[in-house]
Amino acid sequence: MDAEVAAALWQLEAAFVAHQAREVLENLTPRQKPVVLAEADPLALALGLGETIGAPDDVRALTPWLLRAVVSDDRVDLHSVLSRIAVFWDGWTTAERTAVRDFVDTLWVALLDRHPGPVSTLPVATAVSFLDDASGLGDGPARLLGIWEYKDTASADHHLAELVIDAHYGARVAPEVLTWARAVPQRERLARAADRDRLEPWASDLGAALDVLAATPPE
Repeated sequence: MDAEVAAALWQLEAAFVAHQAREVLENLTPRQKPVVLAEADPLALALGLGETIGAPDDVRALTPWLLRAVVSDDRVDLHSVLSRIAVFWDGWTTAERTAVRDFVDTLWVALLDRHPGPVSTLPVATAVSFLDDASGLGDGPARLLGIWEYKDTASADHHLAELVIDAHYGARVAPEVLTWARAVPQRERLARAADRDRLEPWASDLGAALDVLAATPPE
């Protein structure tokens, strides 16, 4: 596991240390046995915790467990876990909610710092997929886009070009993200990247993104 992801998990666990996970959770599905945490299917918990499995307080106690599953079990997607957390976190402390957001931000930075993917410890390989998954928390994309603007690196530029191209060919991209990607600062950023990386293998991706933007006026 990448050091930055491992550190974010440690900080997440520290934020929730006051809430001890129960070893056995009641199962409200008819004719189903109680769920033993040590034997639990992470995907089943991500989809049912707090409703058909366990109680709302169990979501709080198991948030570090669920987010660890996102980076250790490829069946557990970030969107499902964040959506589950968002249903129940209104009464959580600021520190707990911040720890969840910080973990998401750490995964986002790790993705932007690498291209191409996939990276084994990350839940997705593209910025389009990550932004869609992160929307499960209900925060909107502004915080993640702000981080992207700060990440002035070749890999982050390549992710931007990929998003522009993917959106052009029909990928689901939130309107706010699309408006941001088509804005003048991002056009200028890709133009600088295309000049800087003109001899790199991904130069054609940067050029293709600029061609798409040239045919699309800023919103």
